[in-house]
Amino acid sequence: MSAVYFLCHGIEAIARRWPVWTRFGAWLSLAAVVLHGCGGGMTTAGVGSGGSGLAEGTVSGFGSVIVDGVEYDDSGVAAQAADGSGGLRTADLKLGQRVRLVYNDSRQIDSIQVLPQLVGPASSAIDDHGWMQVMGQWVRVVKSQQDASRSGPTVLSGYSEADRIMAGDELEVHGTWVYDERKASHVLVATRVEKLAAPADSVQLAGVVRGLTDGSFRLNASNGTLVQPSQPLPPALANGQVAHLWVARGRLGNAALDATRVESVVLDLQEVARHAQVILSGLVAGYDPATRVVEIQGMRIRLAPGLQVDEAALARGEFASLKVSQADNMLVASDMTLRSAAAGGLGATVEVKGEASGIDWTAATVGFILRGVAIQAASAVVDASCRAMPADVRRRVEVRGQSEAPGRPVTASQVTCSSDTAGSAGHTGNPLQPRAMLGMPVPSLA
Repeated sequence: MSAVYFLCHGIEAIARRWPVWTRFGAWLSLAAVVLHGCGGGMTTAGVGSGGSGLAEGTVSGFGSVIVDGVEYDDSGVAAQAADGSGGLRTADLKLGQRVRLVYNDSRQIDSIQVLPQLVGPASSAIDDHGWMQVMGQWVRVVKSQQDASRSGPTVLSGYSEADRIMAGDELEVHGTWVYDERKASHVLVATRVEKLAAPADSVQLAGVVRGLTDGSFRLNASNGTLVQPSQPLPPALANGQVAHLWVARGRLGNAALDATRVESVVLDLQEVARHAQVILSGLVAGYDPATRVVEIQGMRIRLAPGLQVDEAALARGEFASLKVSQADNMLVASDMTLRSAAAGGLGATVEVKGEASGIDWTAATVGFILRGVAIQAASAVVDASCRAMPADVRRRVEVRGQSEAPGRPVTASQVTCSSDTAGSAGHTGNPLQPRAMLGMPVPSLA
């Protein structure tokens, strides 16, 4: 092989390993000098040669990790979540979590952050309509696929059904903040509710900033939870943004919460400008047809001139995915797709891929756990490729399906198998375990 080959491919390999904030600028400079002689840069899957992408949305499956229907390679990185000290802790990726990830031009993830919205005790039990409060903040559990928001049923972990959530349960809740006129408050539409085995030392709250002053603000409503941190507030914090805050557990009952840490979690213009592509997905919290501005998770995005949208769907607060850039000192969406128009895409369909053995694929109903996700498949949707191999042969299994209600397994619409297991090598996740052969109970989603 020539010296040019090693030079070109060595540069590419180094670029993939630089931290994303270093790589973007340095790679552009290096590319201008060298890559012309190499015949161009790296081929890409959507972000452009040498660029990086950012995506924020909901985990809708695993192969590597799948976020709102798009698969990213997480084989070389561990997920992290923020803690009250300002540091990051290692976290497991799970179905229904809200995440923010940075990836390169081959959709290989450089960093992935898990973004829980509430971590602490439920302050009320769930009612018949799916409403409850967690540390005083309203949470709505989505109970069916027919929800007007097109947000799928909330993933439950630790509960077989939503009605089992009780006041005092320690929870980790993920979702999107939207405004509810009947509550006169922003509320969290939950994509995942997980029962925690033990309480955290400090609790985490989140919500939309209201009534901001130099030293305090309220969460989600004009009369919402009062937050008065002992430390100065972040200078960029503004009304309408989503903020995360950490509070010592013993101070939860105080009239004003003395947060030990407050941070805004919205994407600012500088962060968006650093990436060749930014995708933001979630429920639409508001839409102004006069200004053509959409609000998602505390971020206001103007629709580009000429972009055709279903304004009625936006007014209903449906799930949307936007391609975002910055222009004229504002976030601008050049493209938008609604989940209701995506024919099962954008995360409406759960996809799970992993290795399996020991499953009786000839059963009338096959139940199993793959990559931590409980799945139930009728024999009619199990492909002959699964039944053709002995049960003790390890194989790659791919599942597509939907959950019909909180706490229920994913009902498979398609299950296929192959002898090639290379595609799932190196990825984290619980191994598949035999469950519920011939109609025995299947555990709730984990």
